[in-house]
Amino acid sequence: MNGINNNNNMPVNGGYYYGPAMGQSNQSYQMYYGYGMPPKKPKSNKGRIVLICCLAAAVFILLGVLVYAVSIGTKQSSDNEALPPDSSRVEASFGESSDIAKAPSVTANTDGPQISAAATPDSYSDETTVADTVYSKASSSVVCITSYDYDGDYITSADGEGSGIILSKDGYIATNSHVVNDSKKTGVLVSTNDDKQYLGTIIGIDKKTDLAVIKIDAKDLSPAEFADSDTIKIGQLSFALGNPGGSEFANSLTKGAVSAVDRVLSGSGYIKYIQTDAAINPGNSGGALLNEFGQVIGMNTAKLVATDYEGMGFAIPSNTVMQIINKIIKYGYVNDRGTIGIEGKTCTLYMSKVNNVPQGMLVTKIDNNGPAASTELKSNDIITEINGIKVTSSVDLIDELKKYKPDDTVTLKVFRPSTNKTAKGYEFSVRITLKADTGAEK
Repeated sequence: MNGINNNNNMPVNGGYYYGPAMGQSNQSYQMYYGYGMPPKKPKSNKGRIVLICCLAAAVFILLGVLVYAVSIGTKQSSDNEALPPDSSRVEASFGESSDIAKAPSVTANTDGPQISAAATPDSYSDETTVADTVYSKASSSVVCITSYDYDGDYITSADGEGSGIILSKDGYIATNSHVVNDSKKTGVLVSTNDDKQYLGTIIGIDKKTDLAVIKIDAKDLSPAEFADSDTIKIGQLSFALGNPGGSEFANSLTKGAVSAVDRVLSGSGYIKYIQTDAAINPGNSGGALLNEFGQVIGMNTAKLVATDYEGMGFAIPSNTVMQIINKIIKYGYVNDRGTIGIEGKTCTLYMSKVNNVPQGMLVTKIDNNGPAASTELKSNDIITEINGIKVTSSVDLIDELKKYKPDDTVTLKVFRPSTNKTAKGYEFSVRITLKADTGAEK
């Protein structure tokens, strides 16, 4: 991945993250980013003998059916001889006669809609009707998104289902990049809560933040209202609205509270998530996390899955969603993010004390095509400063890099440990000119 990641064990969007539970020794947990249902467990071998007996009986039945089928086929052949000649037959075009409109032929648009936060009321007058009001206001603004292999034929099955948030009356929709398989080539079918369906065009994706924009050919849709996520308080009500399990359970609303803010998930240092205990399940990805006024405060993206864990879902804050989505609408990608082309993880205080090295970001990989590749920087180096700002973790470095754009030059202070543990390492500086990190597919 171009840029920086804060852990070697990265979760892959659309899959699972396996690793030790925080603060526990013999535990494991999964971070689920996918939109389809989790893989089924293998079936047991019990009943194999019964199955073999059934198969044997089926073979005799099949023989009888085949004999009957041959006679039917012969009858159909003779009937076909009485059909009109080919010149009088009428060809059917099922695609053209479908009620579903073709996907719009659109691209990024510098004059396209830009999303902004609305004012949030100070209080709610009647708390007994909060959930009713939230659903009434937001249910028509959340859609179901079904993804397909673009190169598949007419018998191709859906890859999966997720959720999306309507941004404009004319059909701009935000969702997770992993819902559309991180690819603009994915085919999408959008279903609104009034049972209308539309073929969609993917305007752009951003893998770094797991966001994407879809456009459908529609009018008079109900755009969601966004709130300023910087005003969120721990303990306030939160509601997850989406399609857990897919279209079968479309427009499900679950209620909870904001459990925490500024959460950093393994491998996702570019986002500081909202944590909520509102139930989030596969299929909720790309849907809305709402406040008690029915405003979007985040996009539901991931959950912690394990026997010993419950009620730990994560959403991309609305301010991040608006910032990235607005750029994708205008340019088709994120146009102003810079990268030094490395991956890494945090050199913690413990690692620092035990190994007699400074805290910082430990470089684990250097992109051969990135700007750092032509410098003295190597794997296992520890970055301790960027332009004079102290760095004690990979997140610190990512936060500072957000202030710079492609073609800006930054100076990194680097510590290189000695290969001999009894000897001291040494420090040096590296100047790097940032390259563009669009987050789009390559």
